[in-house]
Amino acid sequence: MHELAVIGAKAKTRTILRAAAQVFAERGYQAATIDDIAEYAGIAKGTVYLYFRSKHELFLGVCYDYIAAIERIGKQAIERSSTTAAAQIQQRIHTLLAMSTETRDLLPLILEFWSAAASPQRHASVAALVRGAHSKFRRLIADQIRKGQEDGEFDRSADASQVAAMLVGALDGIFLQASFDPGLDPVCIGDQFVSILLRSLAAPEEGGRSAPIRQQT
Repeated sequence: MHELAVIGAKAKTRTILRAAAQVFAERGYQAATIDDIAEYAGIAKGTVYLYFRSKHELFLGVCYDYIAAIERIGKQAIERSSTTAAAQIQQRIHTLLAMSTETRDLLPLILEFWSAAASPQRHASVAALVRGAHSKFRRLIADQIRKGQEDGEFDRSADASQVAAMLVGALDGIFLQASFDPGLDPVCIGDQFVSILLRSLAAPEEGGRSAPIRQQT
């Protein structure tokens, strides 16, 4: 019986988080209310407070859940890809952009997370999550680039950390544009950008010279 109760609690939490994500995306954090979220979830307002003590705690939960989903999908993408660094990077980015397209109505959530991250005095916990997620993603991409450099796949003169930061910045720009321009195809744009970037990273032809890997200070 206890196990069933735990399963039921998890299901209720998921229902509330999904409803909150939709409401925050549609109305923004400031305008959204617990009443709105409860109505969208089809539950009583008091039920929401059984699982989350405040709107801020619920927003933090949505942010954590969103980031966890991205990390889980990214890991699955790597497991499905071939062993080359380029293929792993391409698959990771493609899968991430495909997910954003499938849940396009939630793209404004990213803007809400960025807004919170820019106001750490009001949303310190959310800001820390967003900064941590960006930092972790940059490190993952940089590590894959370094692996490609070690294997002779990528030019050893490229600064992996800087290239990773440029790639993540481009993705942020794609998400931003797609959030207010429904005519854009994030997957198509992202695939082309990553392909061009990876070609530019390719190691020189045999006989060409490549400088040693630069260590970022």
